[in-house]
Amino acid sequence: MELRLRILLSFIAVAFSVEPWKVSATCEFPAVFNFGDSNSDTGGLSAAFGQAGPPAGETYFHAPAGRYSDGRLIVDFIAESVGLPYLSAFLDALGSNFTHGANFATAGSTIRPPNATLSRSGFSPISLNVQWYEFHDFHRRSQIIRNRGGVFSQLMPKEESFSRALYTFDIGQNDLTYGYFSNMSTDQVRAYVPDVLGQFKTVIKDIYDQGGRSFWIHNTGPVGCLPYVMDRVPITAGQVDKYGCADPFNEVAKYFNLKLKEMVQKLRQELPEAAITYVDVYSVKYTLITKAKKFGFVQPLRACCGHGGKYNYNIHVGCGGKVKVDGKEVVVGSCKDPSVKINWDGVHFTEAANKWIFDKIVGGEFSDPPIPLNMTCQRHPAQ
Repeated sequence: MELRLRILLSFIAVAFSVEPWKVSATCEFPAVFNFGDSNSDTGGLSAAFGQAGPPAGETYFHAPAGRYSDGRLIVDFIAESVGLPYLSAFLDALGSNFTHGANFATAGSTIRPPNATLSRSGFSPISLNVQWYEFHDFHRRSQIIRNRGGVFSQLMPKEESFSRALYTFDIGQNDLTYGYFSNMSTDQVRAYVPDVLGQFKTVIKDIYDQGGRSFWIHNTGPVGCLPYVMDRVPITAGQVDKYGCADPFNEVAKYFNLKLKEMVQKLRQELPEAAITYVDVYSVKYTLITKAKKFGFVQPLRACCGHGGKYNYNIHVGCGGKVKVDGKEVVVGSCKDPSVKINWDGVHFTEAANKWIFDKIVGGEFSDPPIPLNMTCQRHPAQ
């Protein structure tokens, strides 16, 4: 029956000069497996190194929920969009349910393994290759556990879910900032981008070999518009664009994205059964930041939850930390109305900004190929 339907859809597409994917049925993803950094971490780093404390999570969850934001992240909206529960972090042993996927992302993660500890560098030891090891082990052991039956069968995904799942990626930002915070020049950071993407490519191919077929890959955002970069890395007035962003860092991000897109194009040739969607979140985020007022946001370069300085950001006293004001110790809390702010804590986006970004990318307007999220299992003829 499925074969007859595909033949019929292809006939309709040819007869009416319509691209076949546009008349194909939408995808039904039984699970989502996510890999990334703090932009999509739903509790990994919190489980391993201590919970992201209040006021994180205040807007939607009304309590800390493992996310570095006041509420939901883009990955949460992805899960909602495909009709699945929010993803449990793989590292979180408490209250997790992996029936519909798992989240291997942790805040501070890089693609290349960092050569310094978390306490010294601020970057997670759980780099993308480690996330792959976790996924590989999860794939094998989840089926052993599921086959025990009883409650275990209700907490682990079915074997067939792995080949039908959506594999999402949002990682690479920290590979760039790692270089800047190590006193590297933009030219030095640019020079190691090919090696970073080579390691990214290896992980995609490894997941493909494990049965993964549908990939949704975000490029990296305009890091030169983030307070924690602009506050920490010296730049000259001439390096600031008309919107207040640090142009040199954004240029390297755009170079990273150019090479990432080339990597995706090569992967399409090397992985004949894969449907790989490249998502240009850079353009969406930059538009939001540079045209904030038009979209109902204010002070796009100032953190909602922070303390002091031009950007309301202080590396020594972060969101939820404590400072002394007039001799009294007070907690660094959130701004009055996070719903009109873009930046949450100097590093991450607010729920309102995440939702705005998701609404822009879900329909496929910023994707290559230009297909909506719910059809990303369909291999585009151009792939």
